[in-house]
This record gives sequence, C-alpha cells and structure tokens, in this order.
Amino acid sequence: MGCWIGLVSGEQRLCENRTLIYPIFMTESGYKGGPTVEGRWGCFASVLVGTPVFMFLLLADALGDCVQDIPCKKGFLTQVLLPSSVIAVCVGLLVQWAVKMARDNNR
Repeated sequence: MGCWIGLVSGEQRLCENRTLIYPIFMTESGYKGGPTVEGRWGCFASVLVGTPVFMFLLLADALGDCVQDIPCKKGFLTQVLLPSSVIAVCVGLLVQWAVKMARDNNR
C-alpha cells in the first residue's frame, strides 16, 4: 500500500507500510532543517531595531507640517515603511553574519 507525498525532481515519493521514503537531501547526512542560532539572533535584532525606527518614522510622518512649497504627506510606503524595512533587514543580516563569524572563530 502506498500514498503520495509530493513531487521531488519529477518523481513521486511514496510511503510504504506507513514508513516515509524521504529524498536524499532530507536524510541525517543532509539538510537537517530548523532555525539556526544566527537566524534567531538576526531576527531578534531586526525586530528590536526595526520596531522603534518604524514607530519614530510613523510619528514623524504624522506630525509633519505642511509648508507652502513642500507637499504634505509624501507617502507612507516611501517615507515610513521602506526605510524602516531596509534598516531592519540590514541590521538582521549584519547580526546574523556577526554571530556566525563569532561561532566559527570559537570552533
């Protein structure tokens, strides 16, 4: 008795006798999956820095005054969301890289 699991490289993977037959990259010697320590630290730093930056830019955009020759409310996406996202992603990747380098140096 077999059941269909999915397509991997054009082949169907079946489970026989309720035992899964995994592709080669999912075995013990291959990819183990799950979050890494570097990824967790990077995500935490990204949220820790990105949230206050987003809130500050949102407040600055909301309190911005309209001057005669300067257009009011230039845009939420370009003035608030995009800069805070870029800063958060950069901080996350930098912390992830730093943690990975620190772990590699300790080995």
